[in-house]
Amino acid sequence: MKYSSTFLFLLLFAGNVNAQVKKITIDWPSFMGRQTLKWDSISTNYYTGIILGNGLLGTNIYKEDDRAVRFDIGRTDVTDQREHSSELMTEPLISRARLPIGKLLLKTSGTITGAKMELNIYNGKASGVVYTSKGSIEFDAYVHANKNVIYISAKGNRQELVLNWEFVPEKSRTPRMAQNNGGNPAVYTENPPFKLSSEQGFSICRQPLLNNGGYATVWSIKKALRTEVMISVGYDAKGNQDEVREATTALKSFNTAKLSAEFAAHANWWHQFYQQSFISLPDQRMESFYWIQLYKLASASRQGKPMIDLMGPWFTSKTPWPGIWWNLNTQLTYSPIFTANHLELGKPLFQALNQNTQNLINNVPAEWRKDAAAIGRISGYDLVAPVAEAMQENGQFELGNLTWTLFYYHQYYTYSGDSKELKSFIYPLLKRSVNHLIYHLKKDDKGIYHLPVSFSPEYKSAADANYVLSSLNWGLQTLIQLNADENLKDPDKSKWEEILQHITPYPVDDTGLMIGKDVALTSSHRHFSHMLMIYPYRVLNWDQSENRELIEKSMNHWLSLKGALQGYTFTGAASINAMMGRGDQSYDLLNQLFDKYIQPNTLYRESGPVIETPLSAATSIQEMLLQSWGGKIRVFPAIPSKWQDVSFDKLRAEGAFLVSAKRVQGKTVFIKIFSTKGGKCKIETDMQVSRVSSDKTDSPALMMSEVEGKTDVVINTVAGETLWLSGTEANHDNIVPVKSTLFEQWSWGLNKKR
Repeated sequence: MKYSSTFLFLLLFAGNVNAQVKKITIDWPSFMGRQTLKWDSISTNYYTGIILGNGLLGTNIYKEDDRAVRFDIGRTDVTDQREHSSELMTEPLISRARLPIGKLLLKTSGTITGAKMELNIYNGKASGVVYTSKGSIEFDAYVHANKNVIYISAKGNRQELVLNWEFVPEKSRTPRMAQNNGGNPAVYTENPPFKLSSEQGFSICRQPLLNNGGYATVWSIKKALRTEVMISVGYDAKGNQDEVREATTALKSFNTAKLSAEFAAHANWWHQFYQQSFISLPDQRMESFYWIQLYKLASASRQGKPMIDLMGPWFTSKTPWPGIWWNLNTQLTYSPIFTANHLELGKPLFQALNQNTQNLINNVPAEWRKDAAAIGRISGYDLVAPVAEAMQENGQFELGNLTWTLFYYHQYYTYSGDSKELKSFIYPLLKRSVNHLIYHLKKDDKGIYHLPVSFSPEYKSAADANYVLSSLNWGLQTLIQLNADENLKDPDKSKWEEILQHITPYPVDDTGLMIGKDVALTSSHRHFSHMLMIYPYRVLNWDQSENRELIEKSMNHWLSLKGALQGYTFTGAASINAMMGRGDQSYDLLNQLFDKYIQPNTLYRESGPVIETPLSAATSIQEMLLQSWGGKIRVFPAIPSKWQDVSFDKLRAEGAFLVSAKRVQGKTVFIKIFSTKGGKCKIETDMQVSRVSSDKTDSPALMMSEVEGKTDVVINTVAGETLWLSGTEANHDNIVPVKSTLFEQWSWGLNKKR
């Protein structure tokens, strides 16, 4: 590359940087107030309900019928604990399935005629009024951020003055048994029936399990000027704990005498959570959607809590998906946490992988367990999901799932710089997952490595499936890079290099990337399983001019086949377009997603709730604002032409950098970089950089170049250093919300403004 030394000299800065930097001032209550979801009616629909959660316990509020409001009660880890009985792919949906708990009904005297409700995500609180033919009922509800307690306060007037509450338990059976699905057992032994009782002023519903474990819902109702309801759920997975004691202890810890203090602690948790990063868009619908996804993530999982399945804490018995899926759902679910600067939200997934490593090892054939691991399509929280070549016949032989999952665990390292986590957990497990793929390789008579017939998710089986080749190529390249970066001196390095030199190319035809050898993409395909090398791996990427035609051709052909496309088709395509720098196309795809698939409360469904698609849309939004891959941080790489003003603060990038930036009237005017670990930082921007300054040195060490109309700035940073890049004399270090110019009056929820 050609660097301009004259330009570099002009950029050298001396002076008191701190004295010239303006303090960032965001009115958080006001800004987050515009993200509030609003309801001006109430329906009997899970996907129009008000969802609350604390990473374990949750409730969904909607209408049961014309005379009752329901509060679904869910706890994420309440699962059956039967012995694993076979290697069928769907077996975990019987043996380790999510189980229903029940619902709390608020019964009205009159017929429900309407409602006015809202979900304030900044405070994690629902409130509103339900109107009936005989009066109205006001209510507030939240799931305490720090205690496993659902708190509801309600007050009626006129003929609704006396409030009637009823807890209705659900039968403890897997939802799969209500579905006509293959893999269900001919004989299903029911769990024992629930038992209702009362102790020490608490009402209790005990639900035993066949393994002597069980779960218990405990609640209390205090009637005064306002009725106060507190609910908790205890769970004993193995029959060696007291689920009733767990729930009653949680309720006793909730101090009803100091409700204001309890709520303040709860709200403060949410305030601190949101303020770890910030984005503001001129599109109110998309901006609110993004913040609601962060709310959902923190409602569905926290450090020390279970990983997210397809429902989070909002259970419904109508789902056919009461488990964890590893061929797209888990990966997309966790994709937004890195750029959002919420690495802590990934810990439940990473802990699940580490705590169940032996089960991942046991998922492969016995002769490979010394150094390999894998996971099939579906598991419970124990991650038992065998992968064996004998499963080919029924489309269950799916390779690459664990490696794809570990792409996100590896991102934790690249975004945090946590070398200890890398060496102790990420690298060893990644190596095992790659070894599992290597064991399947066979050389042909020309010395080229091939993979056996395996299933490409959501489509067909094929030899040399691109789904697996993508994962193997990324895994090998990543191991080699990590070995060099961390000086690990792995003896397998030469083997990895030899495989990369002789592995079969990705199968392609005149339409682009195929499913695999001799298997073309000829019908509509919602999954981008054949294009993982493009996204998210970016082994083939837009920086490689020689691959641009193949990338574009493959994506266009994929999208041209209509009929089976679903929500995550549009998020995947939006992200690929963002990588290509095509903000208008990304924006259009996300708007199609919102118009056709996203539900009023921003949930998503395919036969049942599947949480990953809206969360992956948050990732697509991030990738229009900031991308970091291939050793480069790209600021505003794919901004739609309609977005003239955009700002973000403390988004996290690879290299453990926190990035802030501002765009005014279609031009980038300011970038700030905070280096948490030190090291080389390479920034790509469309801004004509005329000023670079640091709070650590008067002369930042940097180089600059221009590539395809963009400016690349390479800066050597030290830990704790803040750098400012601007195109004018001023730093413009005043990140504030931008004005909404698109969907200005939009509110998610069930309301007329939609």
